[in-house]
Amino acid sequence: MLLYQELNQLVIDLYQVLSKTMESLRKNLLFSTLDQQQFNTLVEHSSRLQVSDGEHLFHQKEAANYFFLLETGNIKLYRLSPSGEEKVIELIHQGQTFAEAVMFMQGGTYPVNAQALSDCQLIRIHMKTFLKILEDSTDNCLKILALMSQRLHGAIQEIDQLSLQNAKMRIIQFLLRDVTADTSTPHILKWTTPKATLASRLSVRPETFSRTLQQLSQSGLIQVKGSTITLLDIDALRQYR
Repeated sequence: MLLYQELNQLVIDLYQVLSKTMESLRKNLLFSTLDQQQFNTLVEHSSRLQVSDGEHLFHQKEAANYFFLLETGNIKLYRLSPSGEEKVIELIHQGQTFAEAVMFMQGGTYPVNAQALSDCQLIRIHMKTFLKILEDSTDNCLKILALMSQRLHGAIQEIDQLSLQNAKMRIIQFLLRDVTADTSTPHILKWTTPKATLASRLSVRPETFSRTLQQLSQSGLIQVKGSTITLLDIDALRQYR
């Protein structure tokens, strides 16, 4: 009887995991247009995994067989310079997919390292399976093209910022990245990413990042308390020169 109960519970647990996987995938724009047969195939070749804070998901030049959907937590994608200096390429947040572009790259290896910035839960999707689905799905081909185009546009904007803006302006633009025309003052931002990682992402030194926040705080534009930043005057930040 005890063995039966344990097996029954195991089946229930597996079903719950499968249901959560299906729900997370179906909500994502990239997989929303799959028909039921394609979606079932995708789920069969996907799995859930957990990565602890500080643990690497993959390393640069490692064979790439999977791309990922981040359900919870934060992931940083980074490269190391020949001297060993870390440069953060992108910060991945909840609900984002990443590494899918590797499917279309020659060499079949990851071009960056992926490290957890907190305890993370992800869905791992087999690249060859998804490529086969794309062969039969015009809608999803267009969706992934749109996603790649969006990221290319973001990369071009970043190049413009790096070449045309000084460190202080890049930091201000980062503070305003989620601010819309309807956002009211004061506006609170909560960071779960270490400041040193954010500084690397913005191509500024950690001490420059901290000093700039201090200057903006002294000017009455923001208020900093630990990992919480309050934007006190959004209009003034937008007009800052």
